[in-house]
Amino acid sequence: MFKKLLSAAGIAAVFVFGSAAAAAADEYPATAPVVASDTTLTPGQSVTITVNDLGDYESVLFSANGGTLASIVAAAGSGTSVEKTVVNGSASATFTAPSTAGTYVVTVTAPGGEVLGSVTLTVAAAGGGSGGGLPATGGSVPAAMIWAGVGALGLGGIAVAAVAARRRAAASN
Repeated sequence: MFKKLLSAAGIAAVFVFGSAAAAAADEYPATAPVVASDTTLTPGQSVTITVNDLGDYESVLFSANGGTLASIVAAAGSGTSVEKTVVNGSASATFTAPSTAGTYVVTVTAPGGEVLGSVTLTVAAAGGGSGGGLPATGGSVPAAMIWAGVGALGLGGIAVAAVAARRRAAASN
């Protein structure tokens, strides 16, 4: 009885996992990794966007959202989209951040219109801060480290007080 149950469960698992793998292999479009050298920009800053693993594609189209965005720079000119030649399975374009703060998405598509991948870029406001406070410096110390430091200072203070008391006692004898 146990052997039959185990066999049935094994066969069911093969059907479930086997069909899912076949569906994943055939029905979904191929994607390529799209990376930016920096994803948080200031107005006017340029960043290189690269897409890899392009296989047999001869060219790809880089395009950015945002109506007045004249940000993808190519040798042929600038605008919100540019076609780049694939060399050794990779293609790159340069994105120059506009003066308008916001979030921009650069999408890479194949010549047939298939989306290969995208990257999201954030353009910070020209003034920088959020107003009224100190700017974030990026440093943070865990609470355990703070308490370890306080404990070490306390032990050091006790040691100094003990040595001073011992010297006074020795000097009075």
